[in-house]
Parts: sequence; C-alpha cells; structure tokens
Amino acid sequence: MTLLSGLMLLLAIPAAADNDRAVTIDQLPAAAREFIAENFPGEQVAYAKLERDFPESRYEVVFTSARKLEFKRNGEWTKIDCRYSSVPEDAVPPQIRAKVLELFPGASIIEIERDRRETEIKLDNRMEMKFDRRGLLIEIDD
Repeated sequence: MTLLSGLMLLLAIPAAADNDRAVTIDQLPAAAREFIAENFPGEQVAYAKLERDFPESRYEVVFTSARKLEFKRNGEWTKIDCRYSSVPEDAVPPQIRAKVLELFPGASIIEIERDRRETEIKLDNRMEMKFDRRGLLIEIDD
C-alpha cells in the first residue's frame, strides 16, 4: 500500500508543476503593473509567472536583484521579499512603518506579507512583527 501511495504522489507532482505559466510584465493585472512602476522603477525582471493553485491563482515576479513580489489574481500585492535591501517605504502601510520606527529605530523592513486577517513583517535585525488588519501590533518574535 505504501509503494502505491508513493507512486501516486510521484505522478501527481509533475501535474502540479504544469500549473505554472510564464508571463510578461504586460500580462500582469493593471494594479500589479502600477505597483511595480511606483515602487520598483528601474528594476530588471528575471522572470514572472502565473501560478494556478486551487482555490486561487497568484502571480510571482522576481527581479535580477533577487527581490520577489507576489500578487493576487486581481493585482493586489500579498508579499514583498527584498532579502538584501529594504522594502520601499511607500509599500508599507503608514501605521506599520510608524510602529517599526518607534520600537526598532534604524531597523529596515526586508519582507512584508499580508492576507485578509494580518500582516507579517521581517526586519533586518531578525525581528518579526505581526499586525492585525487595522495595523495594530499583535505579536513580536525574535
């Protein structure tokens, strides 16, 4: 039984990989293109793709600088991962920027990820903060 389950899993993996499709920046939703133009001008795109995952699809854009963005199907950003640099200030909600500046002056936000309920950020000092959908701090991890 275990061997059969393993074989079925191996057969399912290539089928799932077929759900990714390369796209051009022009094929992204207008909101995503505007966000990139406003917050990442001059960045060179390494690749962009549409990932079709049940129950929803998302876009992923990776720049040659290693910065990575993820967008919902409608073009609203869900994740900004800048690893080696700061997330653009204008991309971070003002109340979150203010709280980071208050608690960790001099720290930079290197990643921000949001969903319907909360927003999580990572700082260059290895701290992680979680905010509710109104921007109120609900957790700090180190």
